[in-house]
Amino acid sequence: MRKIVMAVMAAASVIFASCDQGRDIAVSEFTVDMANDGNTVRVSVVPSDESVSYCTGLIMEDDYAALGEDGLVSYINDQVASAELKTGPSTEVYQDLLWQTHYYAFVAQINDGSVYGEPVVESVKTYRPYVEFAPEGTIIAPYAVSDNGRWVVGNYQGETMASYIYDVRRDSLTIVDGVMLYDITDAGVAYGKDFAGPVYYEDGQIKTVAAPAGSMESGFYGVSPDGSVAVGYCMTETHDNAAIVYENGTIANITGTDINGQTPDGIVAKGIGANGNIAGYLLDSEHGQEFGCMWRGTSHEFDLFADEYTGEWNEELYTYTKRYGDLEIVISPSGRYLAGKLQISESWEHMPTLAYVYDSEEDRMYEISDVAYNEFRPCAVTSTGLLFLADVPFGVSSQPYVWDFSTDQVSTFADYASQQYGYAPEGVTIQGSVLATSDDGTVVVGNYTSDTAFYTTIYFMSEE
Repeated sequence: MRKIVMAVMAAASVIFASCDQGRDIAVSEFTVDMANDGNTVRVSVVPSDESVSYCTGLIMEDDYAALGEDGLVSYINDQVASAELKTGPSTEVYQDLLWQTHYYAFVAQINDGSVYGEPVVESVKTYRPYVEFAPEGTIIAPYAVSDNGRWVVGNYQGETMASYIYDVRRDSLTIVDGVMLYDITDAGVAYGKDFAGPVYYEDGQIKTVAAPAGSMESGFYGVSPDGSVAVGYCMTETHDNAAIVYENGTIANITGTDINGQTPDGIVAKGIGANGNIAGYLLDSEHGQEFGCMWRGTSHEFDLFADEYTGEWNEELYTYTKRYGDLEIVISPSGRYLAGKLQISESWEHMPTLAYVYDSEEDRMYEISDVAYNEFRPCAVTSTGLLFLADVPFGVSSQPYVWDFSTDQVSTFADYASQQYGYAPEGVTIQGSVLATSDDGTVVVGNYTSDTAFYTTIYFMSEE
């Protein structure tokens, strides 16, 4: 009969299985088999010599990494006095573990009260391909997922000044009233604004940051994965937007020039990548046109990347032939890719928009060539350069689309997930918009609607 061991992660991250005391025998080999069913893990052990004594346990990935290269043996030796040993084949089942987390099972032969030989270690990841996490009857909109895929942050209940933080591992939702939170670090610290100015939410508390002098309104739109740098905007007394950066406990303005080489009418920092690149947009001083821009690396050197690719001013049409940017601009978790909307001026009657991806390392612009995707809205870009699109310029898409700029091919998200990950859950319709992605692209967050509700959904596309 198999023994069920309940894993209470808040109390202990390492779980030892029970067994019977054996007797001293020579070194044995162990065959370890691990399997998972959701957040339940089964560990089966078969020793080559059924008379040897051994112990087994399960360690979650954060604690396993903290042990270091030689820490496992030391840890087992410290704990073996209180662990019951076993002999012969065994199977242990661990339930209610954290979601989307690697677990490491170890088997160590014990002789004279300490590890004898090298422990055997195998790992498996708890996994689910798909989950709805909006409470019934609520309207919540996601804004971002942390680069490590463990946290989601967004707006709670539509127009209200309230936000939520979703803990992917624990499948729990925290509601934070009085703030709008737009981005979140790998440690689960969320950044945004309240009615007065910039804030961040940490350890259950809203913490305020002093806004720049003279600002009427300000807030954070993005934060680096480690939380060292946050970016956003402040509205000055003349109602112009200025871009801000928060680092080392201080807020400062970061500036730039428009396509005419002049101070823009407004400039905003929208997001930041792991490499320090900051994405933003500005309004040129002469014509009020929006352009994508960036600040490169930790030095925050301004780069109007759209300038190199923009066509000449067309006096007859009162617009530029090509204009890259607008406030829809997004940045990949790595910071390499920026994406936005390209507006092409052909005539007053027809001014199509197309999505673009800018590769900041190669200094190269990619545009969707198929006019069938005119007006599609860029929503999120991965660290490999895949761009998630909505099939409408505003609102919720009928279904998500994926554009691979390397092949200039567009597919539905359903086809993409099926081809890449074999993801085809029975009875589930993938619709709405993909709005954020983890750094490795295995976790994407989006929303969708039905006849009766508006949901937020997280798609776990891959087990690894």
